[in-house]
Amino acid sequence: MSDPPEAPPATGNGGDDSSPPSRRRRSKIFPGWNIAGAGMVIAFYVDGVGFWGFSGFFREIIREFSWDRTVAAVAPSLQRLQSGVLAPITGMMIDRWGPRHTMMLGFFVSGAGFMLLSRIENLWQYYLSFVLIAFGLSAGSFIVIAAALNNWFVRKRGRAISFLILGPGLSGALGGIWILIIPIFGWRDTLLVAGLGFWVVCMPLAYLVMKDKPEPYGYLPDGDEPGSEAPAEGAAGGGEAPVLPIRTILRDRGYWQYVGASALNSASFAVVTFAADALDSYGFSNFIAGSIFIFGFALPSLPARLAAGWMADNFDKRLIFGGSLGLQMAGTLLFAAATVPWMAFVAAAMVGMGIGTNSPARLSLQAEYWGRSVFGRLSGIQMGISSIPAILAPVFVGFMFDTSGSYRLAFALLTVPLTMSVLLALTIPRPSWALR
Repeated sequence: MSDPPEAPPATGNGGDDSSPPSRRRRSKIFPGWNIAGAGMVIAFYVDGVGFWGFSGFFREIIREFSWDRTVAAVAPSLQRLQSGVLAPITGMMIDRWGPRHTMMLGFFVSGAGFMLLSRIENLWQYYLSFVLIAFGLSAGSFIVIAAALNNWFVRKRGRAISFLILGPGLSGALGGIWILIIPIFGWRDTLLVAGLGFWVVCMPLAYLVMKDKPEPYGYLPDGDEPGSEAPAEGAAGGGEAPVLPIRTILRDRGYWQYVGASALNSASFAVVTFAADALDSYGFSNFIAGSIFIFGFALPSLPARLAAGWMADNFDKRLIFGGSLGLQMAGTLLFAAATVPWMAFVAAAMVGMGIGTNSPARLSLQAEYWGRSVFGRLSGIQMGISSIPAILAPVFVGFMFDTSGSYRLAFALLTVPLTMSVLLALTIPRPSWALR
């Protein structure tokens, strides 16, 4: 995962090396794969603390302060609200500053936010922590890493993204590890160390390895030689849309259908937020809960993630996208009905595989249909709109638990927007320029 031998460019969106590409030695290993590898490690840590891992910390915070689930769920919703508001800004930061600098800022703020969360003593401090966490995770999210990869890969984009998302897949195991060690060290000290990890792990990797675009380093996407007859953007067989003005894309009905499918799917992530507390309410031990995160949510998703990248490069991406949402829907319904550990394991595996196979197809489809020149801004719009169901869902689930004493009905009802997202994903119309 070493950096390419060339020195960094001086300025600009495309990287940090001012010397001409022709005067620099090319690495034997295409640096795009180094970026994918570093991104995998970063995404493993970010999701292992901020997504899968937060479930265990959330349970312990509720226990210590005896807050109602509805009150406690406002903070994850506040995080998604802040992320939604900031998502378009993050998208512009990606397109103007490049993914590398955007991530550095995001990881610094994320680490500070989680360390502050580990010291809270009351509700307003809890909410304030999530304001910082929301901005940090928005600027250091998986989408930002994917934006960099979309600059480095075209024909092999699905495979590159599937390699990248092994990190989020493994991050479920990190979430399980937090659940297992919190009783030993306490949630405060464990969360303090987790926050510090953003500075120790993520920031150095982003600075040393992440490069925004291949051209300043003497490469074309996919490692093609300059002057070769590799497919260009918009060329037949290149897997890429032409360079389009964003106003043209925003008039395309298919783009908004894509956004709608992604947004409705985001409501189901509330299942992960409450998973540790739900398993406790089902009567499962802490050891069983941690094992479900590791051997249910995480490990079974790894081969599915790799397969999804290959399928996204070779088959209709809409089918892979819709299938992933269907798998999530079925897993969520089974999780709501789980009465014995094996049912929870199977349900977690289905949810994990559904989440894992979603990203390679979804992000590859976005780049194929609407190009990479405004990938950051389009992703920012999608993330902003997706935050609306993601904001409402945790509060809804918390309210349902407070009024009924169970998570089962709330989880079952979350399959309704998932079903709608499947139908939208499968029927996204191909843009006219992609047909040509």
